[in-house]
Amino acid sequence: MLHKIVDKIEWGLEKSAALMCLMLLVCLFTEVLTRYVFFTSIPEIQYIVPFCFLWMVMFASAIAVRKGTHFEVDLLQTRLPGLPKRIHRTLMLLTVMAGGVIIAWSSIDFVQLGLLKKNPATGIRMIYIYASLLIGGGLIALMALEQLFVSPGDTADGIDAILDANKAEISAKDLK
Repeated sequence: MLHKIVDKIEWGLEKSAALMCLMLLVCLFTEVLTRYVFFTSIPEIQYIVPFCFLWMVMFASAIAVRKGTHFEVDLLQTRLPGLPKRIHRTLMLLTVMAGGVIIAWSSIDFVQLGLLKKNPATGIRMIYIYASLLIGGGLIALMALEQLFVSPGDTADGIDAILDANKAEISAKDLK
């Protein structure tokens, strides 16, 4: 049940992150063009750029946690056998989940500040940007929680699957 819900959330996050990336690129191009060609600036772009950037980063971080491609020093993990490897994976996921909760919890005051603070260029409240930390932290914790209930072999999206596919491709080329 949780897996199906998180599948749909991940699908939405991927599409949203892609849209944010496109908007970010268009806004940055427009800002450079208007500033250096037309010698003017569009104030709304100064709000849209950090909005897109922060939301995109938080969405992508949550997706990376689910796919197992988040930051982890895997020097030890790749050398561990069976049970110690599973214990290590569990501890890493619990640590990532705790990190997501800490991000979300510590951002509550920041989000409340966003209700009061406005962007000086546009007058739009900053809560729309600051809320990315609260929601992103919650998503990171949710993705880590879901991964705790998935055995490592169940997901083919992880970095191990990518590395194994590359090894197979390299060895197939060596045979030719």
